Amino acid sequence: MTHDRRPPRIAIGGIEHETAGMLPGETSMTVFDRRRVRPDELIKRSGEANTVVDGYLQGARERGWEVAPLVWVKGTSGPPASRATFDTLLGELLEDLEGHGSVDGVLLSLHGSFAAEGIDDADGAVLQAVRDCIGPDVPLMSVHDLHCNLTEKMIGPADALAVMRTYPHVDMKERALHVIGLMAETLAGRLKPTMAFRQLPLLWSAPRMIDAESPMSEAVDQVVLTNDLDGVVSASLGVGYQWVDSPSVGVSTVVVTDDDLQEAHQQADALAGWVWDRRQDWIAPTLKPADALERGVADGAYPIVLADQADNTGGGAPGDGTEVLRLFIERKLDPSVVLYVVDPITASQAHQAGVGETIAVEVGGRSHPDMGPPVKMQAVVEGLADGEFVYDGPMWKGLADSVGPTAWLQEAGVSVVVISLPQQPVDLALCRTLGMDPARFEYICVKSTGHFRSGFAPIAGSIFNVDAVGLLGQSFADLPYSRLGRAVYPLDGDARRGF
Repeated sequence: MTHDRRPPRIAIGGIEHETAGMLPGETSMTVFDRRRVRPDELIKRSGEANTVVDGYLQGARERGWEVAPLVWVKGTSGPPASRATFDTLLGELLEDLEGHGSVDGVLLSLHGSFAAEGIDDADGAVLQAVRDCIGPDVPLMSVHDLHCNLTEKMIGPADALAVMRTYPHVDMKERALHVIGLMAETLAGRLKPTMAFRQLPLLWSAPRMIDAESPMSEAVDQVVLTNDLDGVVSASLGVGYQWVDSPSVGVSTVVVTDDDLQEAHQQADALAGWVWDRRQDWIAPTLKPADALERGVADGAYPIVLADQADNTGGGAPGDGTEVLRLFIERKLDPSVVLYVVDPITASQAHQAGVGETIAVEVGGRSHPDMGPPVKMQAVVEGLADGEFVYDGPMWKGLADSVGPTAWLQEAGVSVVVISLPQQPVDLALCRTLGMDPARFEYICVKSTGHFRSGFAPIAGSIFNVDAVGLLGQSFADLPYSRLGRAVYPLDGDARRGF
């Protein structure tokens, strides 16, 4: 903690990965390199984008703090990283931190469900390593994704930890600014953050995490009520990330007080108890794509949006499942569109042919036997793009991204956008680079679970989360859990909350 007249020097950076431990293979370093921001690049960021790191930068500059930039790596969700990859990433972060000499505080952006070879809780390992580097007295705080699997190994090294509240995550910067406030009070000597958490043996269905809808809206209200209690300076709820077989999987609550551990435990338990008492509310029934279409047509609210949640690249799925595309073609749904199928081979064919040409292609279904078979199309190339774009919806507004060579193909009124690198549709920006207006389609499939709502909810007539064949299904009973280490609801209807 600083005691002289110079401005506080605050280190900012992070390592983010949402690890789908049930997927085969590993997430390579090249995936992390795709969204690697070096310290010299981080310090130049304007702080305007809706990310945790940009929120930190904005808040630090508003207070006149000196920023000590660290590497910020955000790997696309996928299988665990190798131990060598993890060690390299952590080594780079620590080298940057040590290179700044003494710092007065550290702010990290971490996902909260990062796992690596032999490490169930890689986020906890990062926090502990940073704590070991800076010593016991320098404040260490972090913001985690709503889909975090929190553990004691994360709570122990940190002074304060906050979790996003919205899904889609439109509050990334907001939560970062919240933590900036906690850091400011701590540096000023007006706050001694004291934290407690409670993990629940509970799996939470992704369709029930959408904060704009009940019942998740009530859960967010309850978090806010807890946050506003006298003596509480921060309250959070993590709904968990379920597609990893680990004892850390599950829902959790976190409460930070001002030097009152008993109150922190009491309120973390009270919030967890409120969630547990409503455990049936967080479980969604499965819905097949064809059934969802029938419901949407009966309702007559167009466009009908089907969220192909088991093939959500944002959660680590390959993104080349073909069930819904095949359904659209079989039913001759005109106009309809699938966004996006990850298929660099087809994208390359389209770029070689050019706009206006008709090409014979086999779309998708290449990554895994469960994702296919590929769909044969005689498709017109309606649009091409290099895949470079800037998000303009509320979730990642202002953030640049690249999905590689991209093509809009169309056969008999059924369109599909193929991309070369995995990414879920979050807003309409990429479609616009192709000259496409998704609002004109009556049937839309998005390879996403919830984040697509950031950009697509305003144009949707009706939305259905569907359970097509995929690698990240929502039926928990069908997932190959063996290491949970306790009875978990709803796998075991007799599971007990444990406190």
